[in-house]
Amino acid sequence: MNGPSTLHDPNEIHKPRRGLRAVLESKKHQRQPFAEYRRFVQHHYDGIAGKLTHVTGILTGHAVLAGRVFRPSGFDVRGCKRILDAGCGNGRYTKNILRWADPDALITAFDLSQSMLRRARRYLKSSRISHVAADVTRLPYPDNFFDCVVCGWMLEHLPDPLPGLRELARVLQPAGKMLLMVTEDTVTGAVCSRMWHCRTYNRHELRRVCDACGLEWRRPLYFTRIHRVFRLGGIIVELVKR
Repeated sequence: MNGPSTLHDPNEIHKPRRGLRAVLESKKHQRQPFAEYRRFVQHHYDGIAGKLTHVTGILTGHAVLAGRVFRPSGFDVRGCKRILDAGCGNGRYTKNILRWADPDALITAFDLSQSMLRRARRYLKSSRISHVAADVTRLPYPDNFFDCVVCGWMLEHLPDPLPGLRELARVLQPAGKMLLMVTEDTVTGAVCSRMWHCRTYNRHELRRVCDACGLEWRRPLYFTRIHRVFRLGGIIVELVKR
């Protein structure tokens, strides 16, 4: 992958929070070694938390609002022939990819949790989707393989986003597009962090890490105008690989 050789300090992406956010935000990813935290996340989503994702998607509105992001005026997957859904979870975003993708597009969805993959297969019974168990920091795909990547609410489970973003950028073709959705360092984001035992990201700091990976911010996206005004719904951005 070609791109800037900017050195990255993990501490820059996780500066100490202050006030209510600091109290609410989960510290689990900081208190455990990454390998141990990774196993915890896998078991967390294998269990009751993973089962509840369909319910929480309805309660938060994300299950419906996702359709406002995946559309021709939003993140447009039409014309893309190899699409990767990274950290597919229960298949919520795969469903929208399938709705808009060309009939001959190949859709690959992966997740670390085998149980989440089983839920996704039951949710979307389509021969057009390949479900694979994989780790975002060590993807089993060749360089420049996909022309589109969707990564929704998965990067929060990496204390340092660089290894995961580098891998996603590696498998993305030059000029390929990526939809990145992560929990933002707001009060509502901190509440989500506590619920899902993940971290949050600062918009400006995350943008610098994307740039270091050769991923250019094309434009921010929002579920609705209300989400834009009140900083709700997390960070949703369309990226392009240089």
